Formats: sequence, structure tokens, C-alpha cells
Amino acid sequence: MRIIDNLSEMTETARGWLAGGSVGFVPIMSTLHDGHSTLIRAALEECEIIVVSILECSLKKFDENSCFRSDFLRDLKNDLRRLSHTDVDVVFVPRQEDLYAPGFATYVTPIGPIAERLEARRRPDSVRRFATAITKLLQIIRPDVAYFGQKDAQQVAIVKQLVRDLNIDVSLRVLPTLRESSGLAISGRNSWLSAQERKEAALIYQALLAARDLIEHGERRASVIKKMIMELIASSPHVDLEYVAVCHPQTFIERQEAEPDTLLAIAVRVGGICLIDNILWMSDGQWRI
Repeated sequence: MRIIDNLSEMTETARGWLAGGSVGFVPIMSTLHDGHSTLIRAALEECEIIVVSILECSLKKFDENSCFRSDFLRDLKNDLRRLSHTDVDVVFVPRQEDLYAPGFATYVTPIGPIAERLEARRRPDSVRRFATAITKLLQIIRPDVAYFGQKDAQQVAIVKQLVRDLNIDVSLRVLPTLRESSGLAISGRNSWLSAQERKEAALIYQALLAARDLIEHGERRASVIKKMIMELIASSPHVDLEYVAVCHPQTFIERQEAEPDTLLAIAVRVGGICLIDNILWMSDGQWRI
């Protein structure tokens, strides 16, 4: 496994792949966890060269109460140790002074509903930061396939939009959310929860599944579906609802009625930590849960 922290070296290395095999790319923007490992295994099965990026970000850019707090807390040494036991070819850990050199002033700023709702409504600048970072990484590494998890549905939608709008030549693979035995979506944030809080957080997935069952039994009104989710979340005094949405999975525009191709998304706070999750009613009528 080769570790690269120099932008020029990474660019040169990527140029050398143009005549080689297919390149799979897994971007990591939080502490490495089993969800990332699932993406890496998929990349190893489907591509010949595997690149993982670990983006180092300053916590000073994020307030303490941000949902993104733990996304930028990492133990880089531990991450690299775990990755060394895989068949990853390159780990790219760009230095901030290279990625955002003095005088850097060009950002990728998505507009429209996707940049105004859910997580974007809470912290609008986070959309610009994410879109700029992922665009730079895709241009530097130039992968054939990039891998993402469904849990971060809004980030996935942003990547799809920028790849389409900026004509970036990459295929996107979105894998189902990996879950703990309780149903809690695996996330770097989970490590901030106590054992009791982790148990309480299982209510998130239970509420989403209850919403799915309600839809399967014929209820389509978004107001009724959201009310049921809110009541379930309110049944726990330790889980505070941030938002719940019944929306289009790409634009995040709220639907009045659920129909195939609908995302059920939720964010809650447990012990002060914000956790997000979603399930997708796909256009073929199947569920991605």
C-alpha cells in the first residue's frame, strides 16, 4: 500500500493509470469504519486499482454543535493501519496547503433545492465545501468508478449532480447502508454515543421501517407518514427529532404523497450527537433499506 500526501505525486501517479486497468475510488471524510470497508471490498471486486482518499479538515471550520462534527475527527494512524490489511493500492492524504493553496478562491457551489434542504438548510456552507472537495479529488485521481454509501443520500445526490453538470467522466456506485445488528446505520458518529444512547438510537431505523410498513399498507399521504415517525421518535425522551422528510431522492423537494422513487429521510440528536438515516422506495417498487 502506497501512501501519498503530495498533490503533484498523486497527479503523476493518476496519469500513469490512463493506460492501465480500471481505477476504483473510495473517498473517506470521516473516521474509517465498517461502512467504508464495505465500499472498499466492492471496489476490490470490480476494479483493478483501488484508491482511498482521507481528507484532513480543520475542526475550527465547524461549530461544536454541527451534525458534521465527528465527520472530521479522525485517527489517521489507526485508519492507515486498518487499510494496510486490505489490498488497497494507494491512500491519498492530501495536505491542506496543497489542496487549498494560499489565495484559493474557486469553489463548486451547487444551487437549487438540493442545496437548500435537510442538511444543507442547517449548514449551507457545508454543501459548497463538500462539492468543492469531491470535485477536486475526482479531477486529481481520475477514477473510473467512485463508491458511496446510501446513508449519506444528500451527498450522493450532490455528487450525481456535479458529475452530470460538469461532465466528469466517472461512474458512481451507491451501496446500501450498512447497519449494526440493532438497525442503527454505521457511522463514525456512533463512537460518540454511550451504550445506552446507542440503544436509544436504534429507534431511528425502527421509525423508518414503520413508515415503510405504513406505505406498504396503502397510506401515501406524506403528512400522515411524517406524523407517525414524529410520534415514534417522541416516545423516547432521549431522542430529539431534527427533521423528517418524504421527498424526491435527487432534488429533495418534499412530496405531498409518497410514490415509487421517494426518499424517507430523518435526522435526530441523541446525547447531543446528530445522526442521519434514510430508506429509499425505488422506482421499481422495491425498497433500499
